[in-house]
Amino acid sequence: MSNQDSSERSETQAQFIDVNELCVGMYVYLDLGWMDHPFALNNFRIISTAQLETIRGLGLQRVRWSPERSELAATSAVVPPPPPPIVDTDPALTHRRRLQEQRASLASCEREFSHATHRFRDLLKRVQTEPDIAREQAEIMVEGLIGNLFEQDESFIRLLSEKAGEHSALHTINVTVIALLLGKRLGLDAVALRPLGLGALLHDIGKIMLPERLRWRDDGLNVAERRLFQEHVAYGVALAQRMGVDDAVCTIIAQHHEYMDGSGFPQQLQGEALVPAARILSLVNHYDNLCNPANPVAAITPHKALSLMFAHSKQRFDARDLSIFIRMMGVYPPGSLVLLTDGRYALVVSVNSARPLKPRILIHEPHTDPADGLIVDLEDETALGIRLSLKPVQLPRAVFDALSPRQRLCYFFERARDLADVQERR
Repeated sequence: MSNQDSSERSETQAQFIDVNELCVGMYVYLDLGWMDHPFALNNFRIISTAQLETIRGLGLQRVRWSPERSELAATSAVVPPPPPPIVDTDPALTHRRRLQEQRASLASCEREFSHATHRFRDLLKRVQTEPDIAREQAEIMVEGLIGNLFEQDESFIRLLSEKAGEHSALHTINVTVIALLLGKRLGLDAVALRPLGLGALLHDIGKIMLPERLRWRDDGLNVAERRLFQEHVAYGVALAQRMGVDDAVCTIIAQHHEYMDGSGFPQQLQGEALVPAARILSLVNHYDNLCNPANPVAAITPHKALSLMFAHSKQRFDARDLSIFIRMMGVYPPGSLVLLTDGRYALVVSVNSARPLKPRILIHEPHTDPADGLIVDLEDETALGIRLSLKPVQLPRAVFDALSPRQRLCYFFERARDLADVQERR
């Protein structure tokens, strides 16, 4: 077993402890958004009493900590493991508890996604006037995302509300999140993910140099407008260089519209001329542009996007990257509308990248408000499965109104609470 595997496993064994029982040397995880605490990362080893007091002032009652990653003094008291959870015997109480946890998890994901989009918007405002600060902000954002990703052994991709975050930053955060997930699935460690994450976060910064009408490519552009649009790649590299970003990251930005078959731009590079991280970014960027085009009317379902990429565009992508990407996203990625084997309709809301054929879904129940519906994990439902994927127009009107298919798809990492819930049910 590799050291990385051991490290990842130890992180999944984190326990909870009352904040008043924390001491110097403990390795803790703060389940908060980046803007809700003053630390550079969400997980770190406590090295001073000042840090202890800061953590206790955050309003948390308990925090997660890892005994394996802690360095406690010999005189430190051994903290007993938390008592086993109390199992509710009342079905109504169980339903209410699970619904509260479900809502809290979604709210946490949406809060972090919103923070990320707002911080990216702030970063863009500083790119030209304060490039050094913009670079530091980008590095902190990427470190935070990678920290979240490696907090859990199993990575869940969660569908969010269209209202989460700044609309103009949705594409960038989507691409960054999914590119990091794919990079991890391809075997990249945290160090190797940093340039990929920075390249993904900054891949479209050159668009701030374009006229407003050209910042999103559209089929209606003429030849001259299309050529100008493609200039955003060179603008982006120049801005990244001003920020002091590494050459490796600049190369990723320069190649994010290139394809393996030479059909991309601006240099029509082919095959091995594309660096591995750029191949990942180009694939993910293509996928999100299919699902979230400039004109929402032209959007296609996630299921259809994957099908098109595999059936008609696979020569554009690295074969291994595409294969693992499809397995990671699942046959029915988050946001897919599906018909179940029992005739009911459902919305796929979350996919475990380790078990993509068994997503978690929100089932339409005619007499139940979707806000009160529990998410069903198909891994636990041996008699229930997905029959086929549907377009929104194929849904009965009542189902369409209830499930509210998203015009814009937003993704983020599912937090550790749900992983613990899965382990508890096992």
